[in-house]
Amino acid sequence: MSDASDRFPVQAVTFDFWNTIVAESAVGASRGSRIADELGPLGVDVTPAQVAAAFDQGWEWFVGRWKANEHTTTRESVAVSLSHLPTPVTDDAVVDAVTALVVAGSDPDSITLAPGIGNCLATLSAAGVQLGIICDVGMTPSSTLRGYLEHHGLLQHFDYWSFSDEVGCYKPDPRIFAHAADGLGRPDPARTAHVGDLRRTDVAGAQGVGWTAVRYHGLSDDPRDVGPEADVVVAHHDDLPAALGIS
Repeated sequence: MSDASDRFPVQAVTFDFWNTIVAESAVGASRGSRIADELGPLGVDVTPAQVAAAFDQGWEWFVGRWKANEHTTTRESVAVSLSHLPTPVTDDAVVDAVTALVVAGSDPDSITLAPGIGNCLATLSAAGVQLGIICDVGMTPSSTLRGYLEHHGLLQHFDYWSFSDEVGCYKPDPRIFAHAADGLGRPDPARTAHVGDLRRTDVAGAQGVGWTAVRYHGLSDDPRDVGPEADVVVAHHDDLPAALGIS
């Protein structure tokens, strides 16, 4: 690492989305019922519990692809999930399930924001720091995630965003970090930071491109044995600006 005086104050900061800006557990509770309702008229008679179990298996498939940095779309993940139902599904059923999935996760009032994130973003933005998002998208597409941010008054703080379903790769791939850097005007890497909860993706990815890695563990504390430790560790977003040299 370079000397702290070479890194701070930061010029640009990117944020992970899940378990950094928004609690991951806050979305998806109504998925099983909504998708089962959509599939019924198409001749796919399944229960919400069967749908939930199928999506658990589909999620395991997605995680394997995610860890291997093999990009997949929401439609592909849904199709794999539905293939685990006891009744065969058609392409029309897949399309309807994707639509239902988006609707099921589209209630912005159902999400839980990380404590202090609004004030943190406002403080950094007011200090002239460029702000971005680098997010690995799973079952909820980026269009829905932007809607969450806009509803809660947070989207206005961000100058750019790099969602994996639009970039085509996942963290820690340097390409998604380069995509964000380009969109933010190519700030000095030594004065650029990325904030996220995961060591394997957020910390390793940021350090791999010469950025300051910040691990936020206010919503989820990643195990020590899954990747490197960050350069800066914070438990609350209130502490982040000062940790990055912004008073």
